[in-house]
Amino acid sequence: MYFNCRHRIRTGILCTALISVVVLYVSAQPFNFTTYSLGEGLPQSQVFAAIQDSRGYMWFGTQGGGVCRFDGLRFETFTTADGLPSNYISALFEGVDGRIWVAAGSEAGYYDGKKWYKLPPLSAPVNAFGLRPNGQVLMGLGGGKGFVSYRAGVTSPFSVDGASAAPTVYTLFQSGPELWAGTNQGAILAGRSPRRITTQQGLPVNQVHAIACDSDNRLWLATPGGIAVTDPARKKVVQVHRDDRLFNAMCMLADGDGNIWVGTTDHGLLIWSSQNASWTQLGEQQGFPRNHVRSLVCDHTGHVWAGTSGGGVVRFVAQPFRHFDRGDGLSGNRVYAVFEDRSGKIWLSVSQDGLQVFDSSGIRPFTRDSGYLKVKCKTIAEDESGRLWVGTEGKGVTVFDSAGMHVWTSATGLPSDWVQKIVRDPAGNLWLSTALNGLAQVGFAGEDSFYIKRIILPEVFSGQQITSIAVDASGKLWYATQNGVVGWIADGRPGGTSGKKDGLPGVPIRCMAFDAAGVLWVGTKGEGIFRSVGDAAGRMQFESIRLKRPLISKNIYLLMFDPAGNLWAGSEIGVDRISFPAAGAAGEFRHFGKYEGFLGIETCQDAAISDKSGNLWFGTMNGLMKYTPTQRSAMRYPPLLHFQNIALFYKELGETPFAGWMDGRGGLREGLELPYDQNHLSFEFRAVDLDNPDGIRYRWRLLSGQDTAWSPLSQQQSVNFAGLAPGQYSFQVQASSDGLLFSAPLSASFAIRAPFWANWWFRTLCAVLLLGIAALIVYARIRRIRQTEAAKRSRLEMQNQLLLLEQKALQLQMNPHFIFNALNSIQALVGTGDASAARREIAAFSKLMRGILSNSRRQRISLREEAETLDQYLRIEQFCQQNKFSYAIHLPENIDPDEIEIPPMLLQPFVENAVVHGIVSLPYEGLIEVTFQFEQVAETGLLCCTVRDNGVGREKAAALQQERKPGHASVAVEVTRERLAALKNGMGYRELEYRDLKDAEGKIGGTEVTIRLPAAVNY
Repeated sequence: MYFNCRHRIRTGILCTALISVVVLYVSAQPFNFTTYSLGEGLPQSQVFAAIQDSRGYMWFGTQGGGVCRFDGLRFETFTTADGLPSNYISALFEGVDGRIWVAAGSEAGYYDGKKWYKLPPLSAPVNAFGLRPNGQVLMGLGGGKGFVSYRAGVTSPFSVDGASAAPTVYTLFQSGPELWAGTNQGAILAGRSPRRITTQQGLPVNQVHAIACDSDNRLWLATPGGIAVTDPARKKVVQVHRDDRLFNAMCMLADGDGNIWVGTTDHGLLIWSSQNASWTQLGEQQGFPRNHVRSLVCDHTGHVWAGTSGGGVVRFVAQPFRHFDRGDGLSGNRVYAVFEDRSGKIWLSVSQDGLQVFDSSGIRPFTRDSGYLKVKCKTIAEDESGRLWVGTEGKGVTVFDSAGMHVWTSATGLPSDWVQKIVRDPAGNLWLSTALNGLAQVGFAGEDSFYIKRIILPEVFSGQQITSIAVDASGKLWYATQNGVVGWIADGRPGGTSGKKDGLPGVPIRCMAFDAAGVLWVGTKGEGIFRSVGDAAGRMQFESIRLKRPLISKNIYLLMFDPAGNLWAGSEIGVDRISFPAAGAAGEFRHFGKYEGFLGIETCQDAAISDKSGNLWFGTMNGLMKYTPTQRSAMRYPPLLHFQNIALFYKELGETPFAGWMDGRGGLREGLELPYDQNHLSFEFRAVDLDNPDGIRYRWRLLSGQDTAWSPLSQQQSVNFAGLAPGQYSFQVQASSDGLLFSAPLSASFAIRAPFWANWWFRTLCAVLLLGIAALIVYARIRRIRQTEAAKRSRLEMQNQLLLLEQKALQLQMNPHFIFNALNSIQALVGTGDASAARREIAAFSKLMRGILSNSRRQRISLREEAETLDQYLRIEQFCQQNKFSYAIHLPENIDPDEIEIPPMLLQPFVENAVVHGIVSLPYEGLIEVTFQFEQVAETGLLCCTVRDNGVGREKAAALQQERKPGHASVAVEVTRERLAALKNGMGYRELEYRDLKDAEGKIGGTEVTIRLPAAVNY
């Protein structure tokens, strides 16, 4: 459907009005700062001293609230309850050892990271701290008391060459190796080469309250008569700034851009621009919280902090963002649409208060609508004729030209009164997207007429809300819907569409943008950013963009490319600047939120533009944000990282015997070696990033002879290592606020000593000892085996010998002559006819033979059996021998003979010798006595047997034997002797003894033989 209308436009008048606008923007508030006071946690609003320590913390000394430390998120306060000398702090300083020094009147003290220490009271108030080249802390005193130095717990007076008397010291300033003192006698160089700048060198007055050094190494000296710029090398003042606003200067500093900041007691801040060579005042009239400034400090990233008396601490954000809110003229906080017209004016749709214009005069309301636009206006555009088109929610489109205001609604041809976005294509046509009924094209037939054409989308889009539109370089209109579909229109006719099957996530698409190469980028609700990668069968294909780390938020409200080709994505928590270093490479991004200066926080849908000067403008839910690209805006700083604590078995290392290895700043000195059983270490670390404290993440690794991968990024601020094996270790940790730029590794190296038993020499010794022990064991085993085998062999040999001896004894025990004589005697009885006696003797002889044969088959017999055998033998010998003799056998009285066991047939040869050699030749009756005695020895016993006769003695018996049988040697006794020796088995006794018996006259009258042998007791 076409709607045709014509307008008579006073084009000349409109052009004249537009040309008269100067394309220049001067901000009513030239500085972007954040104030911290009681509401943010500052303990007291009067801040008279401020420093940043080497760990990155900001320290603020207050008047009544003590001193506090700030990490970007929270304030940690120290008061007299914590050991602070006083709650009224006038000066702060950090020494080379990391100690934080405080001055409070005539009292001073320091903080070593764990506790506060007080110095004895001094003779005058301490106004400033400095550092001597030897590391001593120098304190400048008021009241004409000069200086005192501190070292190793002792304070002592310190004189400065060049001072006529002890001066009153107002400030101390470190300029490289030089320490300058601002005194009532001018500026004095407190060093070996005395130098002094006074009124003689051009100072307005000799009272120097503050000192700064600019990029040209010129000293700026603040005095009650103005600020003098001096050339120290020439020892003269080269310029004096006598602006009366500078007369009450209390502090000064030079920032990284070469500007000089001066804090005064009544005019706020005055800033000297090195580029413009002019002063700019920032006081209460310009929005600064107080005109009384007492301290200035520049942090390591270049941000300036100002401590005020009553207004807290002010931080000047060095980021290139400028925030505009109600204080700058906005009628509300929410900026729904941003647009730059051809003249360079910035048009804003603010809350539901209509339009506002941002030009050289600042932000001012647009009143030509006469209050009609008191609704949410989502989009602003300009046609080729300079007419301004405003899309509203519920009131259609409003057009402004030189003739006035014109309203077009659904009643006059619009698809809907809820207009979401208006864009212009290369041909000059305007395209409108509406919330409910799709799209419309606005065409122009000359300068004074236009028509509206509704675009009928495919049936599948019926009822679907169009969420965003964009035009490519060829003039195609691209649209996105609530259900996640992207489509295009060419020559007024719908073309192809792409959806979930083509790589899109199927969630609402909020925004679209084309890059210089014509690639379409889309931002989604909760699924991040996608880009087109070509088409197939008329449908565009998409893929999710590849980034080195995930976006902080995937809830994308706006997309825009800046002149450098970077993609800017807005979300509910700020904006991200995304860049791709090479085609196909993973992208990198930097996030800008509250702490990076993007104070608007939540962006509004599609409310972003890049103006003709390259500045970026963002409409947010908390005002308007402007980004001005500068070289400084590209500078990034990693967090400052330090160790908070190192513990050994959960006890601080400083409280252990290894406390001397602490380096004074929480780390470790090189060379720490711990015993093998002191191997449980804990590391606590902390990073400070004042720009992005919420984004700090850590990664760490423990190196031990080889490279180890870093841990994943984490918010964890401590690591425990238990049961470390002996070796060399190096713990390393890094911090990052964006996942791309990391701090230098913070290291702590140490070693775990091996136990003495794990050292090579001990292992070698143990190996040698083990080998020796093994050799001894083997040797002992072999020796024992040999001994065992030798014992076995000896036992076998002994048993064999005993067996042989027993065989010999059996062969020799019964003398053949004895048997012959016995049988002849029996035969004689038979011949005489004495049959009874013959039978008796035959029975006795046979009994003796049976006993001998029976005993020969046994290893042991009882003593009684042995005695019975001897008795039978002696009876038969009595029968056979012609010489009469008698005998007696005496058994032991202390034991039953049946319980004593001895080898058989050992005693018979000795009894036989007593009969045959002892008494057979006697002219008188012989006597043989056999006596047994038993002695208990250990588990066995010793049997002592004595055979005594009253015969001729051994000598005569031997002679008689020689006469009867020359050369005959009886072997029975020798065999028995060998048996007795074998039976000893190492026991310590004499087995056989002979003794000649003598009568009263001393003549030999018999022989006594003592036989000893082991006997077992069998109870």
